[in-house]
Amino acid sequence: MQKKNLDTYTYSGLGAALVMAFAFFIHNVNGIYIEPTFLGFEDRVNDYAKIDKLQNALLSWPWILSGFGHLLTGFASFVLGVVGNHLFIDDHPIASRLCSCAAIAAGCGFLLTGVTSVGGAQTLTLLADNNPDYVQVVFLASTITRVSFNSLAIVAMGWFMLQISWCGLKTAKLPRTFCYFGYLSALSGLLMAIAYIPVYLPLYFFWALWLAIILGYRKPGTW
Repeated sequence: MQKKNLDTYTYSGLGAALVMAFAFFIHNVNGIYIEPTFLGFEDRVNDYAKIDKLQNALLSWPWILSGFGHLLTGFASFVLGVVGNHLFIDDHPIASRLCSCAAIAAGCGFLLTGVTSVGGAQTLTLLADNNPDYVQVVFLASTITRVSFNSLAIVAMGWFMLQISWCGLKTAKLPRTFCYFGYLSALSGLLMAIAYIPVYLPLYFFWALWLAIILGYRKPGTW
C-alpha cells in the first residue's frame, strides 16, 4: 500500500479519531465483558446505581483504564472540533462553528468524567475513609456528579456527529453512507438526554474508526 502524505488537518483528525476509537473500544470491552464479569455490574440499568458495587469498583484497573479513556476522548474531541471547523468553514460557516461548539462541550464533559474517575476517585476514597458515617453520602454525591458529566459528554458528542454528518452531506466532502451512519450514531447519543439506553457505545466506536479510515485514505488538498 502506497504511503500517503497527509496534510496537517487530515493527520490531526486521523490521530484524534484513532484515539477516540481506541478509547471507545476500551469502554465497550469494559461494559460488555469486564465490568459484568469481574465487578458485578450484571444489570446495566440498576447495578450502576448501587453504592456498594460502585465502591468496590472504585480504583480498580478497569475503572481507571476507562477514566483514562475519557480523558483521551476529551482531548481528541477538541482536535476533531478544530478539524471539522476547518473542513466546512468556507461552505457553511455557521454550521462549522457549531461543530466546534459541540466538540468543546463534548470535550469538557469527557475530561471532567475522566478527572472524577481517576484523580477524583482517590480523593473520594480519602473522604470516605476519614468520614465513615457519611460513606454512602460521599459516594452518592460523587456518582451524581460523574454521571452528569458523562451524560453531557455523550449528548454533546451526539450533537457533534449530527453537525459533521449534515455538513458532510451538504458539501459531499464525506461519504454519504458514513454521514447516514453518523445520524444514527448521533441519535443514539442524543437519546441519552431523555433515557438511559446505552446503545451509543458500539456506534460511537465504529463511527470514530470509520472516520479514521476515511481520513487515512484522504489525499492532501482534496478537501
